[in-house]
Amino acid sequence: MRTCSHPRHLGFSLIELMVALVVAGILAAIAYPVYTSHVQRGRRADAINALTAVMQAQERYRGNNSAYASTLTALNVNVSTIAPLYSITLAGIGTPASFASGYIATAAPVAGGKQASDVTCKTLVVTLQGATPDYSATGDPTNSGTDSDTTAQCWPR
Repeated sequence: MRTCSHPRHLGFSLIELMVALVVAGILAAIAYPVYTSHVQRGRRADAINALTAVMQAQERYRGNNSAYASTLTALNVNVSTIAPLYSITLAGIGTPASFASGYIATAAPVAGGKQASDVTCKTLVVTLQGATPDYSATGDPTNSGTDSDTTAQCWPR
């Protein structure tokens, strides 16, 4: 019988283990920002859904009344269950502000919440004046300290 003169090595060497850890670290460094970006976009979709629910409720309210509702309570829609990480507010159109011909619905991340770090879409706004809604957004995607129009990045079309 022949015996093998070289002993068999079982397991990994320290170098192989270190190379595997470096590769895993590089993959994690690339994947984590992409993952958080997708999570933020998903949460933004919740805010868009809440604004859409407000728009639909406003049209139902307007069908029964002579003006749009000035409060979310009057609309009987619970936006905190649709978008818990956003604060939804209503404002009137014109000077002085009136809900007779339209409204402005704004979604802004709750301060200190999980979505507060979303600098690209700090506010999502729907302005309805007459029969045409106008969608807009503001944010600071370049972290320059000043907000700019980010409608193209925030409202999917």
